[in-house]
Amino acid sequence: MTRTGLRMRSERGRTEKTDWRFALASALGTSHAKTGAPCQDASACEFVSHADAPLLVAVVADGAGSARWSQNGARLACQVVQDETRKLLEAGKGIVDIDRAFALHVLRRFQTIIGRVARRCELRPRDFACTLLVALVGQGRSAFFQVGDGAIVLSRADARFPEPPYEYVFWPQQGEYANETFFATAWNAYKVLQFEAFDAEVEELALFSDGLQSLVLDYEHKRPHDGFFRPMFRTVRRLPQGHSSALSRHLEHFLGSRAVTSKTDDDKSLVLATRRVVTPRAPLPHTPAAPPVHALTRPRGPEPAPRPPTDPRSSRHAAHPDEDPAR
Repeated sequence: MTRTGLRMRSERGRTEKTDWRFALASALGTSHAKTGAPCQDASACEFVSHADAPLLVAVVADGAGSARWSQNGARLACQVVQDETRKLLEAGKGIVDIDRAFALHVLRRFQTIIGRVARRCELRPRDFACTLLVALVGQGRSAFFQVGDGAIVLSRADARFPEPPYEYVFWPQQGEYANETFFATAWNAYKVLQFEAFDAEVEELALFSDGLQSLVLDYEHKRPHDGFFRPMFRTVRRLPQGHSSALSRHLEHFLGSRAVTSKTDDDKSLVLATRRVVTPRAPLPHTPAAPPVHALTRPRGPEPAPRPPTDPRSSRHAAHPDEDPAR
């Protein structure tokens, strides 16, 4: 049991029968490792289906470094999103019913539970402060909502491109100062809640916390770094369908590697999901086998007499462009 009185479950990844392939990880930042603080990020991803309403549910929550129990708030935020989405599907609804009112309902539900826990433990809701990023992707339609920094990046199906471009849904929210953002536990979080839904076939999806955003977003041109996402998704496409615990472990190792921690000391979360089909390469045309070497070799006879040297200036042979005729 934690001090909050909640038995927190870390929802890593769950799978029903799906054409999605996904992996996810949250890793401790070096700044927290130095102080002995826990990882305050949380992430979750699962595919749920009820009454022929399949839905990919992906969530990232980043606990505020200044909030003592924010890691519990982040985990609870992921749990509430998953629970409320399942309830929606069990009520016979689907992706077309997910609108801003549903996003506000999830936010209020999370704040209600946090308020109860805080009162029980003689704490304040801000002691559990965290951001919230949510992606709900169905067949031909998707919905997204977010409070705070971090970002959601996606790629839609587009026959015009062999590899369609990546785009962000919301640019990371920041307050008046560079290190300020908004939290889902704040009483006025509903004012800064961003929501978007659109009809399109989303084929690839990434969610990440602010610990990664400076590495994977191009701030100068305000777009995702294709050089980061393309190789990542190519790896995920080769996975078996469903959640990959093996790649999730590799992701956690990558997020804690020197290549990443040398650029950011914050906690980091990353969810990667794809249902893009890997197009197999066309087979090479059949060519007849080469004849054996001995068939190309004449029987050895007497060595021919050496030819006298010729003057290069009288030769009709044109010198190769890369050769020196005087050589």
